[in-house]
Amino acid sequence: MAKMDIEVVVGCYEELLLGFRIVQVGENFQLEPSFTDHSHSGCIKHIAVSNKGFLASGGTDETIQLFHLGRRTQLGSLVHHSGSLTCLQFFNSSHLFSASEDGTFCIWSRATWECLKTFRGHKGPVRWLSLHPSGKLVLTVGQDKTLRTWNVITGKSAYITNIKRAADFVCWSPSGSHYAVVFTNKVDVYKLETATICSSWTAEKKINSFTFLNDSVVVYGGDGGVVFFHDITKDKEIQQVDTEVNRMRGISIIRAEETEDNKFYMFTASSDGFIKMFSVILEGDEVKVKLLTKHNADFRLTCVTAARIPARGSPKGSKVLKSEVTVKTEDELDDDRLSDKNTEEDSEECGSKSSKKTVKAEIKLKKNMKHKPVKRCGTKPIQKKKGKKIKVEDT
Repeated sequence: MAKMDIEVVVGCYEELLLGFRIVQVGENFQLEPSFTDHSHSGCIKHIAVSNKGFLASGGTDETIQLFHLGRRTQLGSLVHHSGSLTCLQFFNSSHLFSASEDGTFCIWSRATWECLKTFRGHKGPVRWLSLHPSGKLVLTVGQDKTLRTWNVITGKSAYITNIKRAADFVCWSPSGSHYAVVFTNKVDVYKLETATICSSWTAEKKINSFTFLNDSVVVYGGDGGVVFFHDITKDKEIQQVDTEVNRMRGISIIRAEETEDNKFYMFTASSDGFIKMFSVILEGDEVKVKLLTKHNADFRLTCVTAARIPARGSPKGSKVLKSEVTVKTEDELDDDRLSDKNTEEDSEECGSKSSKKTVKAEIKLKKNMKHKPVKRCGTKPIQKKKGKKIKVEDT
């Protein structure tokens, strides 16, 4: 079996992606800077990593930037949405799902990076999406105060629920037996079999991040910097941890060992720049949480994701098929799926000068990471145009 590394990636208001590798020395852990990238020209709102190390990031610049973490390779960008990206999620390593403020969400083929289907229905921005573990159903919530269930196989909306409020998040449980809908500081958990609420509670402050730890315990945090653990089977809070930050922006959880179901690593990112790593152990009705390490990134963080990826130089699982993506503009896309015709229109390279604020941020980053092993993916990739394909070379 190939050796696996834990990689943590955060996005920030300053348009940067920051990568960190978890290094363990004895019983101590460190967040070692591994890369930084400035491909976005707007605030980064969400990032996702596949189980084979493919990274996708989206933000207010309306583009999806693609990378391969194992090779530190920039793969290119996807230009399709006409609004800010709000949510990204991989299904295994075969497909990428993206939601946008333009009122649509899309399915992308990971093999060719083509848009296979564009789903329309929300009368306003799509705030969040969540893919069922089977890959056959998608839940979306939008500004139009609806919860929509989509059949991925037929490509149609299966059910529309008027939830009377605009929800911020929707999330499936690991087995798909439950799903949660989050409104500002209120959480409703539904049982799939009966489509009824089985657990509901109201937090004291706004929730900015929400996820399932397992089928019975959820984890959430937000304003105030406190992480809460809630048992949905007993409908009660079982643990809370003060991370000593003002506003938590993201939570990401992975298993400490792939074979163990009760030990996890939890990563949090806050708007004041701190990335923190915790160990989480479930023992019966108790949750034991311990701070392992922390790092001040000196940027206003907006999101975080963590994943196990094949280690660099690993003989299995780290191969990149091609450093090449197919990019098509909105005019080339059919309402439902990409046309099979071979169009030969050249993609137009988009570029804009960085703002003074971003330039200062980059200078600050260089000072903070001086003498540290950081490898850049490239701030301005050189693009060679050839037909409808764009090859991106790392600088």
